[in-house]
Amino acid sequence: MNHVKFAPRVLAMGLLAASALSIPAFAAPADGSSTAIRVDRDPAPNSASQSVSANDSPVPVDPSQATGEIEVVYQDANGKEHSATISAVAAQAENYACINAGGDPLRVRQGPGTNYGILCSVYDGDRFPITGKTNGWYQILCNGRTGYVSAEFVVVQDNDTVTKPDGDGSDISPNPLGQEIVEYALQYVGYPYVYGTAGPNTFDCSGFTYYVYSQFGYTLNRSSRDQVKNGVAISKEDLQQGDLVFFSTNGQYPTHVGLYIGDNNIVHASTPQDGVKISSLDTSYYMDNYFAARRIL
Repeated sequence: MNHVKFAPRVLAMGLLAASALSIPAFAAPADGSSTAIRVDRDPAPNSASQSVSANDSPVPVDPSQATGEIEVVYQDANGKEHSATISAVAAQAENYACINAGGDPLRVRQGPGTNYGILCSVYDGDRFPITGKTNGWYQILCNGRTGYVSAEFVVVQDNDTVTKPDGDGSDISPNPLGQEIVEYALQYVGYPYVYGTAGPNTFDCSGFTYYVYSQFGYTLNRSSRDQVKNGVAISKEDLQQGDLVFFSTNGQYPTHVGLYIGDNNIVHASTPQDGVKISSLDTSYYMDNYFAARRIL
């Protein structure tokens, strides 16, 4: 079986966030039309360019063409070109911000302070890639957007902590392919949730698991209600990396699905508000609504 070689993906989403870049001209004109920008790796003739809309939509960029400092050429509302040099934002970070707000929803801000607008709310046990820190605020990727959360309510965790296999404390996954699938899935943490989509740039819950497994030669059913018919039933206590975990708000059939990554955590396309994220099965919502688990491998 041929597996897709995976590498960190880079999103140009951060390039479009006016608050993060402090470049007001990135904002769309008042008439609602989009402002075009051009993204270049460097001034060399072979530099990569993309034309995107200033609407906070994520734009995949080849990591080899978008690492380090990049030049952004954009137009203001009057059509005048400007340029700025900024850093590319990697979607696959080495560290995650684990939310620890004492059981209360935590507001994700558009900038590093409570005077900035609110992007969304996140919850205890949620984890998002950290892309920076300023003035006591962590910059994170959340639902395809750059946001900020107060460091007071964040525990920093590395990738190994989040994904360590369960069992006897060994660092070796019971199924190496399961670990490989988990590593592949984690590069999409921070990507947007869009209902009815199955990658590669947006996902709903079952679309995410469907897409990840498809990259390894497996074809799952498309909906969470039907994906529970795939694989072999297992108990919650026997979960291994790569297993599917189902939840239900009605107790009759699955209404949500995620991918088990180890240490009692799942990665999943959560909601239109917070996108692809890592969550703990120890939090009340996932404990109360747990439905079933299936092993595909």
